[in-house]
Amino acid sequence: MGKYFVQWGRLLMGLLAVLFVLGACAPQTTPEPTDTVTQVPTSEPTDTPVVVEPEETESSTNTPEPDESAITAPEEPGYCEASPLPELPVRSMDATDWFKGAEDAEITIYEYSDFQCPGCGGMYPVLNAFIKANPNVRLVYRHFPLDFHEKAFVTSEAAEAAGAQGKFWEMHNLLFDNKSEWEQLSVEEARIKMNDYAEELGLDVEKFTREMEAGTYKEKIQAQYDEARDMGLPGTPTFLFNNVIFPSDMGLSYSSLQAFLSFLQNYEKLFFEEPPAMTITEDDVFEATIKTTQGDIVVELLANSAPTHVNNFVFLANQKWYEDAEFFFVQDNFVAVTGDPSNSSIGYPGYYCVGEEQGVFDQGGLLGMLSNGQFFFTLGTDAAQLSNNYALIGRVTEGANVLDALSRRVMGDPTAPEADKLVSVTVVKK
Repeated sequence: MGKYFVQWGRLLMGLLAVLFVLGACAPQTTPEPTDTVTQVPTSEPTDTPVVVEPEETESSTNTPEPDESAITAPEEPGYCEASPLPELPVRSMDATDWFKGAEDAEITIYEYSDFQCPGCGGMYPVLNAFIKANPNVRLVYRHFPLDFHEKAFVTSEAAEAAGAQGKFWEMHNLLFDNKSEWEQLSVEEARIKMNDYAEELGLDVEKFTREMEAGTYKEKIQAQYDEARDMGLPGTPTFLFNNVIFPSDMGLSYSSLQAFLSFLQNYEKLFFEEPPAMTITEDDVFEATIKTTQGDIVVELLANSAPTHVNNFVFLANQKWYEDAEFFFVQDNFVAVTGDPSNSSIGYPGYYCVGEEQGVFDQGGLLGMLSNGQFFFTLGTDAAQLSNNYALIGRVTEGANVLDALSRRVMGDPTAPEADKLVSVTVVKK
């Protein structure tokens, strides 16, 4: 799954348009285990080229016929490979866990978090709103106190001691809300400050203090840290939806959580057990009619340009995989992106196809394909920046006016107009 996110990110970096983006915390080194909390290795970042903002033009797709010489056969054939979801052996929720939301939820989000992590603090009100808006989801909080956050462990202890008196989530919120107050203190001063918060919450302060001093909850916190380390979690916050890790490529926001939830809820209809068999040749001639809410677009498929990707497009179209997919990103003189039936922008059919990426996208009216099965129409010359990165699978022969009529939008923008939809794709062999 992570592999296709790399290509998806090259085209769509920033297009999830988060309501706000939060900084996450990641460990820096991996020392030998000690009696105190250690660190976990940091995953290598993915280099994702930034897409240049295109300039608007009056007419984006009224362009000359594509130059035949620009359509070249690949030096090597592409290939498709199964790409299962990145599942991890997360411990199922039990009586030792603190959770909020439905007890019989369809989706459990396991959050491995750290009270001193800026991204964790920024996400907690987002998660509250998300759980409230999705009654089929519950949130389980687990401790992952990174050792370069020197007050992370003591604040985790405070939350557990408050939880023993029925006030875990109240202390959880209070710690994040007052982070600027206790973070500047020494560890010992912060420990004393926790008593003030216990009193503010109406706890038995004597019991709270006694348990803090005795280290009553150290073993539980360390065990949860060890769980995170053993799973190889990259930092805080990390979210697992059931046992599927939330991809950090998407960024941290309400909209990205909602998109990932939508993706998982559509999992069964999205996924195929294996990639399609190769059933076409480079000499085959296909015509695809893409019916949209703005009208029909007719495309000549270019099997000689990208046979593997054209074969995949024909397969998915015949499986009706594309039906009801939104045009979730449309920008003048650049591209219109669609082809995700989960309407999350991250849907894929359980496999990815790579290679055949020599396509030249220097004008409007061309059809390109991503490794995850999604595709885009070029709307003008700003799409040239995508050349040699994606497979060119077709060119528009009718319906350029339909592309011009599509609602211009960026996914996640609350002011964006309602997305137009792809109603169906019909492929005919000539």
